[in-house]
Amino acid sequence: MALEQFLPLQVLAFLIVFTRVAAAVMILPGIGEAFVPIRVRLLFALLLTVVVSPLISPSLPPEPKTLAALFKLLFFEIVVGIYLGMVARIMLLTLDTVGRIIGLTIGMANAEVFNPSISSQASLPGLLLTTMGVMILFATNMHHLFILAIVDSYKVFPAGAIFDWGDGALVIARLIADSFRLALQMTAPFIVISLIFFMGLGMLARLMPQLQIFFVGLPVQLAGGLLIFSMIISGLFSIFIEYYANNLNQYLKILYYRPMYLLFWLQTEFLD
Repeated sequence: MALEQFLPLQVLAFLIVFTRVAAAVMILPGIGEAFVPIRVRLLFALLLTVVVSPLISPSLPPEPKTLAALFKLLFFEIVVGIYLGMVARIMLLTLDTVGRIIGLTIGMANAEVFNPSISSQASLPGLLLTTMGVMILFATNMHHLFILAIVDSYKVFPAGAIFDWGDGALVIARLIADSFRLALQMTAPFIVISLIFFMGLGMLARLMPQLQIFFVGLPVQLAGGLLIFSMIISGLFSIFIEYYANNLNQYLKILYYRPMYLLFWLQTEFLD
């Protein structure tokens, strides 16, 4: 029996779109957090599919003739959805890296709590930054960019096309490198001031050996670090939001413009 006889075309189109959308929603910042119940995430993915499915259905491939072809199609849709969610998630993890570096420089390295955004232990500054980052993404309507990215992904990754694993891995590696570089740039004031502070403590310890440098320096380090953190936190989020908005669609479209990827890499690596 042909597949189209018991699986109507509209149901098949809805299923294909839902597979990619659900895979992305499970990882996206905000709605894809570990503390959000799976039922809520699936319901959100279902409602989002109802909204975007009419826009995407004309670009979907013809219905597969066999169950094996259907499973192959759905598998690559899941892969593309996970890829979309990973791009958005890795960019958010920039804030966790920033928080960890700040915690190390201001004396809060051992103060760790559970961070639901990454489902693991994190520093207190990292928890604050990632939580506020998710809130700011929604407050600035950045979640609309997520939806647009999912719709535009059918131009970048047409349904039924085979996902290029090599290019995908290269893009993810490049994204991780850029996120870590941005984290170092954002925390450069803490690193420099911490280095100067510890150099001063070392000189003071040599001049006054009887002074308990640890008990004197730790409160000053913590208070000074929190003061600097409160002064530049707005600037940190301004840099992060600009980076997030400018790079989300850029990284999603790299695989579409494959001949331009080498030029993009050379420009960002050597001309910045």
